[in-house]
Amino acid sequence: MPDRRRTTGSFEAAKTTGSEEALNRLFVYGSLRSGQTARSLIANSVARSTPATMAGNLYMFPMGYPAFVEGNGRVVGELLWLDDLAATLAMLDAYEGADFVRLVRQVTLPSGIGSDGFPHHRAEGLQVWAWVYSLAVPDTVAYAEQIPDGDWVRHWKEHLG
Repeated sequence: MPDRRRTTGSFEAAKTTGSEEALNRLFVYGSLRSGQTARSLIANSVARSTPATMAGNLYMFPMGYPAFVEGNGRVVGELLWLDDLAATLAMLDAYEGADFVRLVRQVTLPSGIGSDGFPHHRAEGLQVWAWVYSLAVPDTVAYAEQIPDGDWVRHWKEHLG
């Protein structure tokens, strides 16, 4: 019987995670988070979600959108498990445009959540691999304001909402 595992189709994912299996997780930190303006773009593709964090820094551009860059801070967001992976990622790649690149990075789940997104008996946060959209040219953060606590939703509500 042939091997029926889905593959990522991405050298980046295979190189980073060491696995050819489909990576159906996406970390979202801004307008794609639950209750935010762009969530409707992917709402029908989200199988489940949970709060999560990842290492990095978050910035707000004057045009009113956030951007992730790698760094020593902590970014607050959600981890999504996606259905119809190829179509959803193709649509998101177009939505994010040339200003962002899709990378594979480690995300930390809250205590008690397993890598499948369901409750699990663990005392500490588990790290899993996920896609994340990162600013393509990190130097452009010179034109942005850093969000010190890495939480776009909180920042938006307190300063702009």
